[in-house]
Amino acid sequence: MRTWMADISFALRQLRKAPGFALLAVLTLAFGIGANTAMFTVLENVLLRPLPYAGASRLVAIQPGPGTDSPRATSWLDYRDIRHGLKNVAEVAGYSDDLAVVQGKDTSTAVAAPHVTPSLLRMLGTKPLLGRTFTPQEGLAGGPQVVLLSEGIWRKVFHSDPDIVGKVIHISSVPHTVVGVMPASFGFPEEEGSSTKTAIWLPLQPTHAMLTKRGYSFFLILGKLHPGVSMVQARAQLHLVSKQLADVNHDPARDGNFTMLSYAKTVVGSTRPVLMGLFAALLLVLLIACANVANLLLARAIGRQQEFAVRVALGAGRARLLRQVMTEGAVLSGLGCVAGFALATAAIESVHKLPPDTIPRMSAIHLRWTVVLVMAAIATFTTVLSSLLPAVMVSGVDPQATLQSASRGVGTRSVRGKLTAWLVMAEIALSTLLLVSTGLLARTMWNLEHAWLGFQTTRLTTFQVTPPNAAGFSGMSVSSNLGAPPTSVAVLSYDPVLARLREAPGIENAAYTTMLPLTNSLIQSSFSVVEHPAKKHHEPQALMTAVGGDYAKLMGTPMLRGRMIDADDKASAPPVAVINEEMAKKYFAGRNPIGEHLDLGGKDTGIVVPPVIVGVIANERTTSMEQPAQPMILLPGDQIPTTSLFYQALVDSFQNFIVKTRGNIPVAREVRDVFDQQAPGFALDNFQTMQTVVNQTTFNQRLGLDLTASFAGMAILMVIAGLYGVLSQFVGFRRREIGIRLALGASRQQILRMIFRQSLMLAGYGLGCGLVISMVAGRLLRSFLYGVQPFDLPTYAGVLGLLLLVSVAAAVWPAKQAASVDPMATLRMD
Repeated sequence: MRTWMADISFALRQLRKAPGFALLAVLTLAFGIGANTAMFTVLENVLLRPLPYAGASRLVAIQPGPGTDSPRATSWLDYRDIRHGLKNVAEVAGYSDDLAVVQGKDTSTAVAAPHVTPSLLRMLGTKPLLGRTFTPQEGLAGGPQVVLLSEGIWRKVFHSDPDIVGKVIHISSVPHTVVGVMPASFGFPEEEGSSTKTAIWLPLQPTHAMLTKRGYSFFLILGKLHPGVSMVQARAQLHLVSKQLADVNHDPARDGNFTMLSYAKTVVGSTRPVLMGLFAALLLVLLIACANVANLLLARAIGRQQEFAVRVALGAGRARLLRQVMTEGAVLSGLGCVAGFALATAAIESVHKLPPDTIPRMSAIHLRWTVVLVMAAIATFTTVLSSLLPAVMVSGVDPQATLQSASRGVGTRSVRGKLTAWLVMAEIALSTLLLVSTGLLARTMWNLEHAWLGFQTTRLTTFQVTPPNAAGFSGMSVSSNLGAPPTSVAVLSYDPVLARLREAPGIENAAYTTMLPLTNSLIQSSFSVVEHPAKKHHEPQALMTAVGGDYAKLMGTPMLRGRMIDADDKASAPPVAVINEEMAKKYFAGRNPIGEHLDLGGKDTGIVVPPVIVGVIANERTTSMEQPAQPMILLPGDQIPTTSLFYQALVDSFQNFIVKTRGNIPVAREVRDVFDQQAPGFALDNFQTMQTVVNQTTFNQRLGLDLTASFAGMAILMVIAGLYGVLSQFVGFRRREIGIRLALGASRQQILRMIFRQSLMLAGYGLGCGLVISMVAGRLLRSFLYGVQPFDLPTYAGVLGLLLLVSVAAAVWPAKQAASVDPMATLRMD
């Protein structure tokens, strides 16, 4: 132990004698260790740590269509049949994402308010902080109006009232009895992209429409497998149940149409490949850092070879020298680990400052003891990787040969020169991979930022409006659970509100839509063209949205045919509809859709009179900038009957208002003043510009680009340092040879060319390996790219040119040193 302490003390003294070397090595390792620790913290909490529910690994999402990482809705009737048919699933439950207005003494707040089956809370196994969860009777049609509060809303709105259980509060203007308070750790549903944390839970009480209409799809299914049952077994049984459903309902299109996947995958969604890609990039940076530090240690060991030779000559054992060099590397790694921990802590704090929907499960991201162990493992790895080559070189030192050739050194063809050259080439190869990835992502971002969205964003501000007695996004009114439509003033109020908004200072125009572009708030329904009816059970589907005001003009979306919905399309006027370009191409190929009528379900949905198509509007990006437009039907909000299902889903739930300002000025105060006068009690939330909406959809690509670019920049700096170090050694070891060349008549330009040739040779070998690796790894980036192929020639050419320029820049100073060698002085020293 005393010997080890002496080695550590000696290593610290040696590092104090070379502060520049020590600082560069520690900072290099700190960045590699700290960044990897921070990223692993995110990975461990988001991807690896189980969800905070009982038996979380056995939770599965059951959804129609092909397996995707995003949740897909189905109907209550499908849920009922699947629940009865799946025998190897311990329990099947369901929920529906909704919004509601919580009315406190002073304010009304629009909150996420999912309707859940009582069995779901029992299945998840989280105990309430106060009170109880829902009983089976509270999940029946016509059951009592009860509510579960989150701890956050309980503290914020109800001031942590210890006697809240049993009290009556108003949810969307309807009295509800509080039965319990859930702890802050319970945030179900924890789905990707959810910007609003759940504040209350309501019992899912099936409506008449849910009990009678299989096409009424607003329901998400969750199950828990029996212990010992594999996903493969459960999926096989689900396939049989799905086939039985198709036979019973005479719908061959439903054959095998349900899929099952881990619920944890739906929580993380598309964030998983982003995080894994960034972690892989950081591992490359760590390898580059280790190679750079190994080069620094190797250069330092070469500079101290006479010292080591003297120590061996005086009787020091080679194992002793090996341990000393490894100890010096361990001290550097330890100091880098301490600095890296501080860097990782700061990085984690910056993650928590991001918007709440940036990363799933963000609130759970904390440094834990498992991460500390990983940090220790990374430090050990860097110690071994950085110190191994210098230690092997030192252990093989020949004291007699070293002392005899003290002034001669060795050329780059020696083992030591080759080691440093190989390390630099490895750095260049890994840096090439990072730079190619950065270039491809940069091209993707450019393409996304210049893509036509179907609308313009200049001076547009959007906000969400929720009526005080909102029916909820799924059409399940909290004021009437038997399917009778609620009495709503939304349609009567929005026209005066729009008129007053247009008169407000700073506002030029105003409109609203249920489905804001790029927000993924999709409502889909089947339809049929009256003049060309589809076969039963094979009706096409389209997205549905209600609009009001001069929507197309405000958004800058071109009309391709006919006219847009306008102020004359009142409830008393003949019903009309506008379709988008994609729907016209897909379902009206070869004919003009203007004048044809859409059957939207008739008595089943409450849209008895088919609306006539009066216009075709250009496509807007609906879900993301990468996905093509989907068929869409736009209906006037004023013309949707209050007795229809579409009224509950499209009008009485919430609306996205868009206002065009007269300048780039905030208008939230003016908007709130208008609503206070024209529609008191309506909750306003989520004020943001349309440009912000667009930026949010490209967050994954932008995050990948920003971080990968920063990693690539750090890698380039390491490459410059590595090349500079190798070339400086090259000049130092061959100083005598250079002097002789000059004495024999070689020009200084020839010496310069020799140094630059050495640099370009190293860069060329490293680039060749890096480009091959990039071509293989480029396929992994395919899902992140838009408008560019993984083997994009301009990107590869740009990386090639950049690294060649870097290699030339790194060689400038060593070449200048070589060209300035005094041959007479060098020969006299020899």
